[in-house]
Amino acid sequence: MKTLAVALLLALPSLAVGQAKPTPPLAITGATVIDCTGAAPQQDMTVIVTGDRITEIGKTGKVAVPEGAQVIKADGKFLIPGMWDMHAHVEKEFLPQFVANGVTGVRHMFSRPGVPGLPSPNVREWQKEIEAGRLVGPRVVATTRMLDGLNGRAPVIPGSAVATRTPDEARAAVAQMRKDGEEFLKVYPFLTPEAFFAILDEAAKGPTKLAVAGHVPHAVSAADASDRGMKSFEHCYGVLFSCSKDEARLRKELVAIMAAGGMVRDTLDAAAAWRLQVKALDSYDDAAADALFKKFVKNGTWQVPTLVTRRVWASLSDPTFTNDPRKRTLLPRMRFAWGALQAESVVTVRIFGAVVKVKETEKRFPILGIWLTARDIEQQRILFEGHIKLVGAMHKAGVKLLAGTDTPVPYCFPGSGVHDELELFVKAGLTPAEALRTATRNPAEYFDRLKDLGTVERGKLADLVLLDANPLDNIKNVRSVHAVVQNGRLFEKPALAKMADGRQP
Repeated sequence: MKTLAVALLLALPSLAVGQAKPTPPLAITGATVIDCTGAAPQQDMTVIVTGDRITEIGKTGKVAVPEGAQVIKADGKFLIPGMWDMHAHVEKEFLPQFVANGVTGVRHMFSRPGVPGLPSPNVREWQKEIEAGRLVGPRVVATTRMLDGLNGRAPVIPGSAVATRTPDEARAAVAQMRKDGEEFLKVYPFLTPEAFFAILDEAAKGPTKLAVAGHVPHAVSAADASDRGMKSFEHCYGVLFSCSKDEARLRKELVAIMAAGGMVRDTLDAAAAWRLQVKALDSYDDAAADALFKKFVKNGTWQVPTLVTRRVWASLSDPTFTNDPRKRTLLPRMRFAWGALQAESVVTVRIFGAVVKVKETEKRFPILGIWLTARDIEQQRILFEGHIKLVGAMHKAGVKLLAGTDTPVPYCFPGSGVHDELELFVKAGLTPAEALRTATRNPAEYFDRLKDLGTVERGKLADLVLLDANPLDNIKNVRSVHAVVQNGRLFEKPALAKMADGRQP
């Protein structure tokens, strides 16, 4: 459900720095328009942009080009709507990188906490600067904090998580976040069922209803979360458990590990829950999955699988993957944060019926709460392939999907990570056209903003991407960005090259 803040954010025009008068109209001529409505591509089209809106679309030669318009000859090129990253954690240097890669909108899923010398991102200020044209970046719909229970004795991410242990605390937290202008609510997995359901209930109250997105709590089934009104599930958390014929036993085991503090090391030990997801995959039941997916369709529950994150943990032993040349576009502090530390740990394993302790080498990302042994990485490979099949099955059942990356998780790149996610959607069984809609039309539908965004149609806001090759022939062609129109403002190759390195044009 949209809020007044979202509506204002998405409607405001963006002006160039120091701009004294409106920019001239823009005419893109000769392009093949892929409008993402489901219609067939339209060849040799002219699109007129006046201010921040698309004011005319028609056959080249039959549409009058306004006097004084800037003309972009786009013969042999392909025009698509601007794309969205529906799960990201924005840093300031990412803003131009999103736009450079054709990502003209972002859903910001909470801000990291401030640390000495590295303050928490000021997303609200960046929104204002983007709207005023003093900063180049995508449209941003944001929540800056999340709601969670305790991981052991403390919130998972102190400074970003609002500790919410009881229904009364949950209702008070929702009321405060609504007052503070959060545009939606994000929930995390350590919430009790009682607190989680209170959050959903309070969020649904008017006059400003708030969508609830995030991780299905460990103690709650995916079916119950959907029935109670959770709008989007991130990373498919909770879905595999509810597709398992052993759901009750596995959830009981998961809650017991959580209650015993088994998910706490330096911070969160995410792999403790992931190991149980592998067990859920082993006991996957088609009938249970089918019933769950029908529920998602009926309730309008969206899925943001972030398959790119699953691929990360499955690929840490692959130097081709970890030496991705896109790393050069990141600031040194981010490259440092992406580096895995090597450490030894003692683990308990069963060999020929005997329980023994052995030393294993771990790859550690302590900031993220990720510790993975070689065996864990192999399990992650299995889990990644399982999620590819899960997403394909959900799509076939009609479950609505959104493209998201979870950047800046290591190797989930700002902007181009959306391209990676679309390729993985195609691997999961979506057509290129269907995959493209998960980043264009679907986000607009999710925000209830199809009147203004998501497709290339007359009257809509001018968020457009001009490609050198046809993405419907090969989804990899979304990487061939020739020009971007962000809220009516044109960026061509020289500016895009600078922006791709995180620099403002």
